[in-house]
Amino acid sequence: MISELRVTTVAVSDLDRSRAFYADTFGYVPHTEAEVRGPAAEAAWQMPAGLTGRAVVMGPEGATTGLLRLVQFAAPGRPYWGEYARPQDYGHYALNIRVDDLHAAVARLVTAGGRQKSQPTRWTVMEDLSAWDSLSYDPDGVVLDVFQLEPGPTSPLAGYDGRPSELQTVAIHVSDARRAAAFYTALGYEVLYDKLIENMESFFRLPPGTGLHNINLFMPGGTVNGRVEIAQYVGFPGRQQRDAAVPPNLGILSASLETDDLAATSALVTGLGAEPVCPPVEVDLPPYGPALVQSFFGPDGEVLEFYQCG
Repeated sequence: MISELRVTTVAVSDLDRSRAFYADTFGYVPHTEAEVRGPAAEAAWQMPAGLTGRAVVMGPEGATTGLLRLVQFAAPGRPYWGEYARPQDYGHYALNIRVDDLHAAVARLVTAGGRQKSQPTRWTVMEDLSAWDSLSYDPDGVVLDVFQLEPGPTSPLAGYDGRPSELQTVAIHVSDARRAAAFYTALGYEVLYDKLIENMESFFRLPPGTGLHNINLFMPGGTVNGRVEIAQYVGFPGRQQRDAAVPPNLGILSASLETDDLAATSALVTGLGAEPVCPPVEVDLPPYGPALVQSFFGPDGEVLEFYQCG
């Protein structure tokens, strides 16, 4: 068993400021707080020796997946995307959160210390699903894709309680959408939609003629959260960010998936071409406590953390 994306780790410059931002904008509450330190955490999270951090795991009240793990490290870092001067580069790119009123959510976001990147735009995802979408930045410049859906009655995304959601998807920029989708479907994900989006260059601020090959994948089992959104900018190649996406630099560092057999999962992802970041290590992993953890570089350098609870 491999889960959906249970937790996404984001390095921030001011933990108290970021906690307040996600609470005020999306109503997220702290689920647990912890210190990050020691050789095992250094190996799993690519931390320089001796570096420590403070972490808080946040999400909607009662949420058990699609959570956000904010970490402030004890040394200063820089935004590893460099203010997204090269928006086509590869790796973990954006956190996607669903709201019931996009304009109200963006207004809260700006008041709480974020910045808007693009105006709300409506586009058709598939026959029974349309979206109002807006790109913004959190206080550290992490891209937030805040969206409002108009699903048809047969859409898997039709059921919604109106609260700002858990992390519905983590967007990954890739060099080859088909190759990336094959990797994630081998982990057990299924395709929700697969679409080449054209004439959206102004929204994404891309060169004229660039298409977006977008593949949205979900893990069967009852939740629509923790999905993987694959994005390839067709005709606009990038480069991996894996060497820069490490502590204490700021931004999305990894996405965590639970497994009930880490050894079998390790064999699977290695066979798919993933490169181990570290051997299996015992980590006190917030919010789960002691766990056996091993991290891997995915097809485009994105870090995936697989954990098996004790």
